[in-house]
Amino acid sequence: MAVASRVLLLGSAIFLIAADAAAEPQNPDPIGRVDLATVPFAQGEQLISATYTPSGKVLVAYQSHAGGDERDLTLATMNDDGSALRPFFSGRIPERPKDNGLRFMVFPDDRRIFLGDFVIECATPLETCEKAGLIPVLYPSEVADGGHIAHRWSEMVVAPDNRHVAWTTLFANFSAAVFTGALQRQGDSYRITAPRIVSTREPFAADPRHADGVIPQPVRGGEVKQFVQGGTALSLVGAIRRDLPDSVTLDLASGGLQAVTDTPGYTETTIFSPDERLGLTMTTRFSAQTDPAILGLMPRPYPAALNMGLSMFAYTYAVTGVRSSREGSIGPALIDIAASQRQDGYLGKDLGTEAGWVFNSPLSWNPDGKRGMWIENRRGSSTKRIRMVRLPEYRPGPAVKARATPERMAYASSDMTEVPKLADQAKAVNVKVYGRTSGYIAYERTAATISKTYVDFSDDGAAVYNGRETTHVHPAGASTYEADIVLAGPKPGEMKLKVTFGPLSGARPSAIDFSRDGQGQPRSGGFASYAGQRLEVTSLVP
Repeated sequence: MAVASRVLLLGSAIFLIAADAAAEPQNPDPIGRVDLATVPFAQGEQLISATYTPSGKVLVAYQSHAGGDERDLTLATMNDDGSALRPFFSGRIPERPKDNGLRFMVFPDDRRIFLGDFVIECATPLETCEKAGLIPVLYPSEVADGGHIAHRWSEMVVAPDNRHVAWTTLFANFSAAVFTGALQRQGDSYRITAPRIVSTREPFAADPRHADGVIPQPVRGGEVKQFVQGGTALSLVGAIRRDLPDSVTLDLASGGLQAVTDTPGYTETTIFSPDERLGLTMTTRFSAQTDPAILGLMPRPYPAALNMGLSMFAYTYAVTGVRSSREGSIGPALIDIAASQRQDGYLGKDLGTEAGWVFNSPLSWNPDGKRGMWIENRRGSSTKRIRMVRLPEYRPGPAVKARATPERMAYASSDMTEVPKLADQAKAVNVKVYGRTSGYIAYERTAATISKTYVDFSDDGAAVYNGRETTHVHPAGASTYEADIVLAGPKPGEMKLKVTFGPLSGARPSAIDFSRDGQGQPRSGGFASYAGQRLEVTSLVP
């Protein structure tokens, strides 16, 4: 599949902890045994993508000649043992200006596939489809094209009602916004109508207690991954406690954010099982030598609104680099959603167990809730395979029923004339955030430098931050992150480190530079500690 651009906008909100359930009887392992297998696929065909369909079949995209145009492809359904391969579409998917490759998002009606800029449409379920049409999708003009748009979509998802969609648009200034809308067939095309901007449009509000202060607002708007809770919420990328991404859910009616995962390293793309009790998630948590957890180990205040720009380095180092050349793993992990939300340090089960093979999207579930699927590629090559997990001991609950996707959202905006303004917002930020009980944070951001200075900052009177962290951004050269921060309180912490990353692209993206500078000082080194745990920069591979 064509390489898609990435964006990682992080959320900031109160970390929601479920009520203590210690008094309730607990199953120590509600998931039980996991069985991993490789799904056989037609010999000689070049696999592009595979995902479960609502009927329990597998939709596969492939081509007969390796290294060819990946838009010239065949779509087929098959069983998840590799049998009964049945092609139903073959042809080339045209490019359109500002598109972003291809996705294969099957509608819940099992008759359509959302590709991003087109819909594959059948009159019958995909597994019996005799003739598939290719129908263009028309986006609102404000996101469809223009100098302010890099890609009109990064990810797109379909709601259980078969009508509503959500997507992330990437702007030319490297920012982004998340939208919802209704997908309607109009003549010979589909048109997205009733669009809403659901991402945060203003990350700061005036502080009524301090004339020179601001109050950071919850930041909604990471890459969308899945409609959940029957279509009333979204699973997306976000951050609530850490400076690196985790998975969160966005309640569409209220705009509230809730953490799904809480890991110091890099985690995103949680796809919920049909009963929404389990999740499959991409994560670096099982790969100590490439897990950038040192950057997120010590929680810092307002990691989204006052973010340090670390996500792009963490992603290219720990994900892009591991897929191309760096020895490591990005999962996936199988998680119990409730345990992930309640238990500190919860990891789940590692499903990326074979060295040399690396996770790739998409993640999907069989409708029986006992089987999951994803793609892996052999590191550094275009060879792909289909992996699946079976859960023979797990007892799934009923699938979450479809509900009406909200269209009235007080925090959202239907004024699409705001889009160019969002795209044109200056990158420069210079704000002061006062603690609720003491001190302040001075935060400055330009295109090249981000700094965050803590002066006796405390929101609760117990945890007090002092120090400074700085990121110097040079995507095509050497970028550095330095931190000298002390956290005093019930869970003390300290960050005293410097990390120098190489170029974001190339054979070894964002390689950590451990050489010495002209003064004989290491370009990367130091440590982070929090609540008794300590990590060293030198434990990471270059």
